[in-house]
This record gives sequence, structure tokens and C-alpha cells, in this order.
Amino acid sequence: MNRDMKSKSIYLIMAAALLILGGCKKFLEVQPQGKYTQDQVFSNEIAIQQALNGIYNNIASNNLYGANLTNTVIESLGQRWAPNQQAISLYQAYTYTKTTSEATFESIWTSAYANILQANQFIQQIDVAAKNGVISSQHATELKGEAIGLRAFMHFDLLRLFGPVMKTSPTGAAIPYYTKADAVTRPILNATQAIDSVLADLNTAKNLLSSDPIITKGPDTTSHDYYVGSRNQRFNYYAVIALQARAYLYEGDNADANATAKTALAAFDKWFPWMVYTDIVNNANPDRIFAPEMIFGVYNPNMYVNYLAYFSPTLTSTQIVTATPTMVQTVFENNTNDYRYSSTWATGTGTTAGLEIFNKYADLTDATRPWRFIQPLIRKSELYYILAETDPSLTSQLNYLNTVRNNRGLANLPTTTTNATLITEIQKEYWKEFWGEGQIFFYYKRMNFQYVPSAANDYNSSDTFYEISPIYQVPLPLSETTPR
Repeated sequence: MNRDMKSKSIYLIMAAALLILGGCKKFLEVQPQGKYTQDQVFSNEIAIQQALNGIYNNIASNNLYGANLTNTVIESLGQRWAPNQQAISLYQAYTYTKTTSEATFESIWTSAYANILQANQFIQQIDVAAKNGVISSQHATELKGEAIGLRAFMHFDLLRLFGPVMKTSPTGAAIPYYTKADAVTRPILNATQAIDSVLADLNTAKNLLSSDPIITKGPDTTSHDYYVGSRNQRFNYYAVIALQARAYLYEGDNADANATAKTALAAFDKWFPWMVYTDIVNNANPDRIFAPEMIFGVYNPNMYVNYLAYFSPTLTSTQIVTATPTMVQTVFENNTNDYRYSSTWATGTGTTAGLEIFNKYADLTDATRPWRFIQPLIRKSELYYILAETDPSLTSQLNYLNTVRNNRGLANLPTTTTNATLITEIQKEYWKEFWGEGQIFFYYKRMNFQYVPSAANDYNSSDTFYEISPIYQVPLPLSETTPR
């Protein structure tokens, strides 16, 4: 069986399953499983909303952004965690061909493409629902924009994980890109073709979301209107712009990355204000995810279950996913005044003595806080890092980077900072800012660093911490490469 036929077989199986089940847990709780068709789902506006919610629910699954692509597997590839568990050691050594590793990356691949299929089914049906008067054209346009943006978001991370290094192999084989739920196979695109498809989807999503309520009302965490409330937990207009800037940067198009980020900078500052110090630390319910700055995040019902399973100080030293004090001190340059350190890390005791406890996703005592259970996926600070990396003026670059530093309790960098030093300082910021959010491995891959700090050596080396050579391209899963 050739590769195209294999992709087609997988897509057919997923299509059949999703046509039967609808892929939406909340909808299935209303009626007995297996009793509906898509026509039934898209004949009711509430069911349409729940169908879109199903896509968001799937994104938050542990196979995707609930764990694997935020705080566990992808962070292990980025050398974030002490190698005290066998599974972590496999990922940190880039041992992609072991059974455990293969199964993990298979689950990421199949879960993402199943959800892309569900998004494509939604996109195809929403126009029909609007034409039939089930939902207003305005609301249908908004939801369609979200779904297309989510499709681009998922494809882009599949490209970042399974595709080649863009700097060295822009025409290397990457991933298939699905825009229809017709069970027709799509070819494996090269990296440039795949990112062009991502950007095309984002341009479409941006046009569809040009009247997004977030533009005039901001995230609005108090409204209970489905189309207005908590827009930063949906793939909104500004999430599209932020992802465009991220994609341009990954492609190596610094000019467009810079221009795109600048188009919405005033809106980012207006609607996504910097965190207030007292909301981060010295608070019974610290906002460790810096929620006001979150441009896009998803509700993760397993967040605190996962915390207890992976990060809790009640675990033993061989169970816990954590870092050593040397590693954390190196990253934060021994500066415990950094808000990101003081809000996120605690010293282990008892069975975890000698380790640092990662508390970013620990539960709150106040269950009413609006950021409870929210997994951040795109944050404002990243846009400032993009501008700091891409602006043609060194003075402006420093200003962008210092803006983030000042809002993290750090002083300005010296005015004598050079371009070469600035690159190092930006890397340090990625280290500090995105721990547990799945961005550092992709940063290394985009920069194509030949060596990165090794977690196995606590980032503690005379060789400027560069101690391991990453294998950046995860092989395509066996379901894509082995005859069935």
C-alpha cells in the first residue's frame, strides 16, 4: 500500500467514526450515542455551538495540548525536566524508535488529524446551516473563522514537530494538509508548501473574523453570550494575527513577522494588559499563567489531575516530573525576584528534596477564578519577543525586550547590548517565559541550534551549557509509513 493510500485509509476510518459520533462529548450526553447524523447536529444552533466546543475539547486532550504538546513530552524534547523517569529519558535522548516513543507520537498524529477532520466537517456544514436559517450569517461567519483558524493551528504544530528544520530543508517532506472532509487523500507536502497552506488558512480566518467582538469588547470574561464571552478561550481575531506572526517567523520571513505583529500591537496592549505583580505573587490564588496576557488558551478539565499525576510534591523523586535547583537557577540567572520564578517554583522536601517543584498548573483555593483550568497556548509576550528579534532597529529591539523584562521584575538590558548579545538574551527569555508551555523545543528547531542545554547535566557545563545535539524531526508515525 503506498503512502497516499495509507493516509486515505486512516482518513476514511476517522471520517466514519466522526460522522457517527459527532465528536462532541456534550452533545452525546444529551441523546443516546450513535443516534444522530450531521444533518441533525446542524439543524440546531445549540448543537452547532456544542460541535465547535467538541473541537476545543479535543485540543485540550492529553494527547494534544492538555499534556503532550505543552508540559510533558514536548518539554522533555526541549530538555526541560530532570531525567528521573525512563520515559523522559527516552524523549530527552531523542530516541524516537522505541515502542513507548512511537506510541506517543502516533497518538499526537492521529488525535490531531482526527480533530482536523472534525473541524473540516464543521466548516463544510456551517455554511449550509446559515443558508437554511439555522444560524445567522454573522454568527456562522464567526464560528467558521474560528474553525479554520484552529485547523491552521493544529497543522502548524504538526509541521513544527514532524517536519524538517526550515532553515536547512525548506523543501523537505513534511505533512499532508487537509482542508476537506471528503476522505480523499492529500499528498505529503514539503515544509514550505505546508506553511504556505497554514498562512492561507490564517488569511481566510482573519477575513472571516474581521467583525470578531473581541476587537471592540476585548476578551470579556464576564459575558455569558456564546459569541462574545471569554473570546481569549476561542481562536479569535487576535489569535489569528499572533499565529500569523509566529508562522512567518518560523518560515524565516522576519519582515512579515515584524509587520504582522505590529499591526495589532496597540490592541494587544489595550485588551491583554501586563500582569499586576500582586496578582502573581503574595496572593492566596496566584495567577501563575498570567491570564490577562493570554491571547488564546483552552479549557483543560484534566489540568489539576495531571498536576497531581506529574508535578505534585506528594510524588516520589522517581515519579515526579521536575527540574533540579541547578537547572532552574541557571535559567533564572539566580534571580529569585523574577516573577516567573517566584510564582512557579518551590523547593522540594521529603522524597522530593533536592528538586524544584513546578507549580504553574497547581490548583487554586478559589474555584471561581476565571483562569482556573485554562491552558495558555498563545501569550502577548511572544509578540514582543518576535518584534525584539525582527525589528530593523537595535534600539527598538531592546525596547521591546525590556518591556517584557520590566513586567517580569527585571531591569533593562545595558544600552551597549549588541545584536549578538541580544539573540542570547531573547533565548534566555524563551527559557524563562514558556516553561511548561511547549515552546522551547520549537524555538531551538527554528533557530537550528546544533547544541542545546542538556537536562541530564543540569545545564551545568563549562561549555556554555551546550551539551546535547537535538534530533529535531520526529519521524512520521508507523500508521503513515507501514503498510496496513
